[in-house]
Amino acid sequence: MPSDQSSMFNKNFTFYKIFGLWSGNPPWRYYRYYSFAYLSVTFVGFNLLLTLNLLYIPQKIELFIGEVIFYFTEITIAAKIWTILFMRDKLIVAIKLIDCDEFVGDYENKDGILYKTNMGYRLGWKMYSILSNIVYVFDVVVPIFLNLVRGTRPKLPVSNYYFLSDEQRESGFLFWFIYWYQGIGIYGHMMYNVSIDSLIAGLLVIAIAQLKVLNHNLRNLKLSEEENKLPYEIKDKIQIRRLNKSLIHYEVILNFCDTVQNMLSVTLFVQFGVSTLIICVVMCGLVLPSSIEFKAFLVMFLFTMTLRIFVPGFLGTQLSHESEELVTSTYNSEWIPRSESFKRSLKLLRERAAFPIVITGLQMFPLSLLTFVSVKMMPATHGRSGKQCQTLTD
Repeated sequence: MPSDQSSMFNKNFTFYKIFGLWSGNPPWRYYRYYSFAYLSVTFVGFNLLLTLNLLYIPQKIELFIGEVIFYFTEITIAAKIWTILFMRDKLIVAIKLIDCDEFVGDYENKDGILYKTNMGYRLGWKMYSILSNIVYVFDVVVPIFLNLVRGTRPKLPVSNYYFLSDEQRESGFLFWFIYWYQGIGIYGHMMYNVSIDSLIAGLLVIAIAQLKVLNHNLRNLKLSEEENKLPYEIKDKIQIRRLNKSLIHYEVILNFCDTVQNMLSVTLFVQFGVSTLIICVVMCGLVLPSSIEFKAFLVMFLFTMTLRIFVPGFLGTQLSHESEELVTSTYNSEWIPRSESFKRSLKLLRERAAFPIVITGLQMFPLSLLTFVSVKMMPATHGRSGKQCQTLTD
């Protein structure tokens, strides 16, 4: 392969291997045993305990909201794990398309679109990963040392496991076993979010960058001064060859976006749907009387959920915008003096580009800023009425 653009995802796949999701390509023979054992203990067992815990939560709205928020978050993580495990073939196809000849473009040019996209993604991944790990340290590790100084015990990082009695939870060995079990489990779930969210964003960013390259090539589909001195037939052949190259590039972009759509459709639907539920629950919690610490927790969670649906919505809008720009780019090319064969091909490209590329969640809603705004308006509208919160309290 002439390019290693897909190397921007190397860290993602490294974490998939560590946390039992990716056996490599080709797959390692015995990896499935490690994957089964790891996921059974840290994901299946983890969520079974959370489910059991829901049945024993005391009838207090603060406790109920906190537990339900974490439980809803686990649903989105399950959808992301499902994507990597069961959409493996489509992910491999997408990676091969990223490294194919038609996607090379200006990757080797440090001032080019693809190179800047690649470097920007790597920087964004590092910032996202570092910030997530800092939050994890302050949530799980720091409380241990603070409570050692105070001579008290920290709160469990995820759930209080109300199906256990107070005596059982206060038992020294059992308490610390549960604490580190939740701590290790939630770290893996956090890295699932980091690596899979960044993968989704990276695939969309690559599609946007390729459309930018294609737009640039079409706008500059013009002959140089030296080429203009050639006979008409030769000039026309040169332009037809360049246009055909752009048409092939566009076809590969469409195939890539179709692969991404098939791979991420369910995941995006679950992420947007569950994030909407979480935002509604958080907004209800904010209008209820509660402690300052609990409100700060809800605000932080609200910001996280908002960002989680804003980024894909923004990138989906950018993708559709760049695909629509192809119509304008075809008009900016040097098409007037060209042959009828050239003009027919350009017309076909223009007609296809008139239908923008849209990534959807289960064919039910487009990935766009309009969808993001609609999601944000729903809880804001509900928040003006106390009926929903009263129903939740009841």
